[in-house]
Amino acid sequence: MATKRYRLLLITALMLNACAPAVTGTHTCSGQQIIITFAPGVDVRYPGFTAGLSRDAGVPIEYMRHLFGDHYLYCTQPGEQGLSFDEAQQRLLGRADIQTVEIDRLKRPGSAQ
Repeated sequence: MATKRYRLLLITALMLNACAPAVTGTHTCSGQQIIITFAPGVDVRYPGFTAGLSRDAGVPIEYMRHLFGDHYLYCTQPGEQGLSFDEAQQRLLGRADIQTVEIDRLKRPGSAQ
């Protein structure tokens, strides 16, 4: 009886672990992960919002997830125009609704600002 219970628990744990990324909505980023802090009240889920970020930055940007407060995680890819991260960062900081843009140091510890 106990063996069946442990087997069932093991199978359940393995299934939950396999489904975790789909459930949480997280995925991997093949480019540079960045954290953007927005001004209070900005609705990042508004249709077309992320496309506007990409357009203004000059590089493809993809929403990854909410971190806390007004901080959100995004994934950037190299742009066709060959813009550096610093150039894309400066373009984003020109927006009135953005307070900070920084590299996600948990993914790339020691990265330059």
